[in-house]
Amino acid sequence: MKKLRVVLLVFIILSCSSTDNSDEFLNTDNIEIVSTTVQSIEKEVNDSSTTSLADMYVFDEEKMSPFTGLELPPELWLKRPRRILAFKIDNNLNARPQSGLEDSDLVFEILVEGGMTRFLAFFYDKTSDYLGPIRSARPTDPTLVRPYGGILVVSGATPGLIPQIRELGVAVLEEQQAPAMFRITSRNAPHNLYGDTELVRNLVDEKGYPFNPPPGPIYAFGTNQANWNQGANRVTITYSDFTTIIWKLDGTEYSRFIIDGYSPSNEAVAHNVIDRNEDIQILQTETIAVIQGAIYIDEATTLPSVLTVGVGPVYLFNNGNYIQGTWRRNDINEPFEFYDEEQNTIYVPPSNQWVHILPLEAGQISWSSS
Repeated sequence: MKKLRVVLLVFIILSCSSTDNSDEFLNTDNIEIVSTTVQSIEKEVNDSSTTSLADMYVFDEEKMSPFTGLELPPELWLKRPRRILAFKIDNNLNARPQSGLEDSDLVFEILVEGGMTRFLAFFYDKTSDYLGPIRSARPTDPTLVRPYGGILVVSGATPGLIPQIRELGVAVLEEQQAPAMFRITSRNAPHNLYGDTELVRNLVDEKGYPFNPPPGPIYAFGTNQANWNQGANRVTITYSDFTTIIWKLDGTEYSRFIIDGYSPSNEAVAHNVIDRNEDIQILQTETIAVIQGAIYIDEATTLPSVLTVGVGPVYLFNNGNYIQGTWRRNDINEPFEFYDEEQNTIYVPPSNQWVHILPLEAGQISWSSS
């Protein structure tokens, strides 16, 4: 249709410049001019139509999610809250199935003691009225919350850690009374603290916690995956002898399974979540990011932690495709940057994200087409 309009426009322009003499209009010189002009314009149209859509993707801080890279409906971004909340969520065997993770904007999964993991569930444009179990902070947490000016919401922390986190410029909210946070009776402590994200948000408003400016994206989003490879329908991520995660592609999303060394069966089982109405579903994500960092023992708490500043391997998976590269980060105030083997920026597909912070020494990752 575009080509037809261009051809007609050229034809009209040349017609207007001619005389009423039909012999002159049909002069072969004019025909050659029309032909040459149309071919030139068609080439420009074709060239522009084959330009990669990645060149057209521009992140809009006002209208897009910094955690998915997706554009939000107006009813969300027009009423966007002024604070980002990051909830620390338990992943102990006795904490499953968790609640509310499926409603978050983004999940980080981080190594803790005992070879287990815990989650950081970010809430900005999304909400949950039944989120938990909420657990205590760990040293890696503030390094992931700091770039977004977020508030870390926890049940508490090892003595001395909360002041350390605040010194890094991250606000912390510890356990609060109902209805913002509440203990459920169907679970034993410490795996029974839950929260309502919007009531917690109202609480931090009342307490006058600092606002965060509209954050930039967690890493570079884009639609150019021309240099990605096929063959990642199944992704296996091992944190330790006690925790292995398996993601299996189901349609366009990966479904999550877990092997827990503390479980009597020690077999892969579906990692489910349960809502307030006791409806159960398996955890899923569209994109998996695996960021490997060196493990260290935090001096103040003697807890195992993972470095998130520096340089290390990164692996990205989406819709059965994958790419390997390097992550870089100079400071905890900055987002992650991803580069491929030729040092070109890796553009992550705008989609739901699950980010693994995996120890470099003990962590293992593999994938296959089936």
